[in-house]
Amino acid sequence: MAITMEKSVWDTVIDLTKTAQEKGSDPFFWAIQISSNLSSANVSLPSIELAHTLVSHICWENNIPSTWKFLERALMLNMVPPLLVLALLSTRVIPCRHSQPAGYRLYMELLKRYVFKLKSQISAPNFGKVMTSIEHVLCLSQIFGSQASEPGVLLVELVFTIVCQLLDALLEDEGLLELTTEKKSVLAIHTQEMDIDSYHNYDEKKLELRDKLRSMNTEIAVEIIGQFFQNGVTSRMICLVYHNMPKQWAAFTERLDLLATNSSTLRNPKILNPKDLLKLTSDAGKVSLWDYKKFSAKLAFGSLANPAHCQETSHSSLWLPLDVVLEDVMDGSQVTATSAVEIITGLVKSLQAINNNNWHDTFLTLWIAALRFVQRERDPMEGPVPRLDTRMCVLLSIITLAVADLIDEEENPLGESESVSTNNWIKRYDPHTRRKDLISCLQILGDYQSLLTPPQSIVSAANVAAAKAMMFVSGVDVTSGYLECINVNDRPTNCSGNMRHLIVEACISRNLLDTSAYFWPGYVSDQINQFPSRIPSQVPGWSSFMQGAPLRPVMINSMVSAPASSFFFYIL
Repeated sequence: MAITMEKSVWDTVIDLTKTAQEKGSDPFFWAIQISSNLSSANVSLPSIELAHTLVSHICWENNIPSTWKFLERALMLNMVPPLLVLALLSTRVIPCRHSQPAGYRLYMELLKRYVFKLKSQISAPNFGKVMTSIEHVLCLSQIFGSQASEPGVLLVELVFTIVCQLLDALLEDEGLLELTTEKKSVLAIHTQEMDIDSYHNYDEKKLELRDKLRSMNTEIAVEIIGQFFQNGVTSRMICLVYHNMPKQWAAFTERLDLLATNSSTLRNPKILNPKDLLKLTSDAGKVSLWDYKKFSAKLAFGSLANPAHCQETSHSSLWLPLDVVLEDVMDGSQVTATSAVEIITGLVKSLQAINNNNWHDTFLTLWIAALRFVQRERDPMEGPVPRLDTRMCVLLSIITLAVADLIDEEENPLGESESVSTNNWIKRYDPHTRRKDLISCLQILGDYQSLLTPPQSIVSAANVAAAKAMMFVSGVDVTSGYLECINVNDRPTNCSGNMRHLIVEACISRNLLDTSAYFWPGYVSDQINQFPSRIPSQVPGWSSFMQGAPLRPVMINSMVSAPASSFFFYIL
C-alpha cells in the first residue's frame, strides 16, 4: 500500500512537470505547485526522491530549456539537495557530453554554483541521508576500496570524484587517456548511456555550434578544476586525499601531469596555463600541518581524519554542525543578531532531537567539539590576534553558558506550576536529568587524553586548577587565597592539570557543579602532605577579591603588583 502511494506521488510530480513544460509555465509557479503536492503527501523538503525524479525526467527524454529551469528553481528554493543533484547529473551528463554539450555546460554551471557552497549543505538536517544516497549513486565504496559511512568521508570522496571525472573527460577528449597507466578512467562509475541522434539529423550550422560549445566546455572544465584547488574548503579536502589515499593521489597526479604536458587546451592564454595547474597540485601537498590538522579535525572524518586529535571519534553528523558554528564564532567579519550562546544552545537541542541521543551523549559531543575547536589552535601561527585566548573563552565561557541554559531550561521550565499539577507526574519527573548527565559526561571526558592536553600557554592555568582541587581534597581552604601564596616551584610536582580541570572550574563558577567534583576517581592524582610555612589565613589578592573581600589599599596594592593569571579570566 505504501509503495502504491509513493508511486502515485512521484507520478503526479512527473505529470505536473510535463503539463508545465507544455504550457511554458513560470518555474516559480511550477515549484509552488510541486511543493504543495509534496506537502499534502507528507514529503519533507529538500527531498532525495524529488532529486532522483527530476534528473531522471530530464536525462534525456526531456532535455529542453524549461526542464533545466525547473531543476534550477528547485535547487534555488532548497527543494532538492544540491550535492545529490550534481552526483546524479555527473553519471548521466559526463558520459554523454559529446552528444549533449548543452547539458554538459548546464551541469558545469550548476557545479560552479553549488559545489563551492558546502557550509549550508553540511549543516542541513538530512546531510547524512544525502551523502548515503550519493554513495549509492556513485558507488564510492567500490571506487576508493573503503566501507566508510561517515558523511564527512563521503563528502571528501565526492569532491575528489568530481575533479577526477572532469579530468578524465578532458584526457579522453584530447586522446590522452590511453597514455595513462590504467589506459582507462580511474573511476569505475556505472553510467547510464543514452541513444545518440545521428549527425545527419543536424544541419551544418547546428554541427558548427555543437563543436564550438564542446570547445568552450573543455575550457570551462579546466577552469573548474583550477577552482577546486583554489577554493579554501575544497583544496583542503583534496589535501586529505593527498595525506590518506596515496594510491588514488598517485593516479590523479599522473593524469594531471599528462594533461598539463600534452593538452592543447591549456595552450590558450585565456585559461589556466600548465605551469599554474601543476603549481596548484604541488601546493595541495604542501598545505601546512597546522592547516591539515585543523581541517581534518573540523570534518571529523573517522578513518580519514588524523587520529591524534581524538582517538574516540563519533558520528560526523554530530561533529560537523558544531564545528561549523564554532568556527563562525571566530569570524569577526560577521555580526549576527543572535548571541553565540543562543545559537549553540538551539543547535545542540536540534541535534539532540534529530539524532535521538540522550543528554549524556549530547553534552559529551559538545565538550569534545569545543576541545577540538581549541586544539586546532594549539600551535598558533604568529600574528597580532590572540586566537587561542579567544578559543579558550569560547570553551570555558560560551559553551559553559550554553550548557547552563540547557540545564536551566529543564530545572526551571515555563509554567512549572501547571506542569506539576498531578502527583503521578511529579513522581515520574526528575528535574535534574540533564545536570546528572552533565556530571557523568564530564567524568568520562577524562578518558579523552589526546584532547585534554593543554596548549603550552595554557599549561600554567591548568596546573593552577589541578592544584586547587588537590588542596581542597587535602583539607586546605582554597578560598583564602592560598594559591596565590605558593610559588610555582613550591607546588607539588604531580599537580599537572589538563583541560578538564579548567572545564570543571568553569562549571563550578556557573553553579553547574559543586566541589564534590574534586573527589571524582582520577580527578586528583594525589594529596598534599606538606605546605609552605607562614601562610596567612586571609591573603590579599585576586582570589580573596573574587570571594568578596573589601577593596582596601592593601588589597589594591597586592592586585596591582601581581596581576591575575589567565585562569581567573577563563572561568569568569
